[in-house]
Amino acid sequence: MDKKLENKVYTISDNRHNIADCKKDKYTKFLVTIALRLGIAIEDDGKDIILQFSGEHSEYNRYHESDNYIGSLAVNSQPTVENVKICTHKNGSSVATLWPMHDDNEKQQQSKDSKTSAFIEYYTNGSRLFTIEDIANYYHPVFLESPGLSPVALEKEVCARKEEALRELYTREASRLVDENKTLKETIDNQIAQNTKENNNKLQTKVTELVEPARPGEAITRRPRKILMNVELQEMHTKNRGLVQGVVLYFDDGTSVRNNWSGAEKRKLIIDNLIGREVVTDVWGNYPSDQWFANVYLK
Repeated sequence: MDKKLENKVYTISDNRHNIADCKKDKYTKFLVTIALRLGIAIEDDGKDIILQFSGEHSEYNRYHESDNYIGSLAVNSQPTVENVKICTHKNGSSVATLWPMHDDNEKQQQSKDSKTSAFIEYYTNGSRLFTIEDIANYYHPVFLESPGLSPVALEKEVCARKEEALRELYTREASRLVDENKTLKETIDNQIAQNTKENNNKLQTKVTELVEPARPGEAITRRPRKILMNVELQEMHTKNRGLVQGVVLYFDDGTSVRNNWSGAEKRKLIIDNLIGREVVTDVWGNYPSDQWFANVYLK
């Protein structure tokens, strides 16, 4: 008998259609065993499971009449798993089972300690709604820590870890969304500020068309800035021109000022664009600034 196996290939074929006793279902046994003990998920599609093993003989098990080897194992050409023990019969020509080795002997996947057979039964009978992928991704890490746990206890621990993982995912996603929303808000705020600046520049250009300079030496009085609420055309009596059309501005503090110069309609049309914005008005000479305005400036 060889004391060493070199690139030994074992093929596990799907024999489920030829057997009545599920305990003889070697294909399902290896699907579950490889997923649970090695964390490798093989699709349950009936295709052959190919094991390629290289390792040294470790011991002969008289109870099972098997030769055991420890070495490296590749499953279906997936990355090689090191420090795996396989149990063989017929001088190494067939493989019965396998398990990963641990530094802590109490946690080795020995048949007397592990509950792999119960998991195989669970999977075969559909007693629990899990897939081979579930076993490899979720049950495998817990099984390595506590191979003696029953499937029910193992499932409880897996559920607890899934819930914790979901909570952590929720926390990360919530934090990510907060950061994204913060970035989005900053982007929108910057865009709004830029648009406001551009609009203000356009409005200021229009308002500048209305500006009438004071006569040399004439005093200019400016009112504090206020929010313009409304603009109206009104008929006004003048000493020299009689009845004319003028413009009245209404502000957020309830005050109003007026202008009776010619061009009232054009003046109103432009000042209408300033409604809802802070503006400053001025007046010349001795005209009271709380009653009249000459120009309007955007602030």
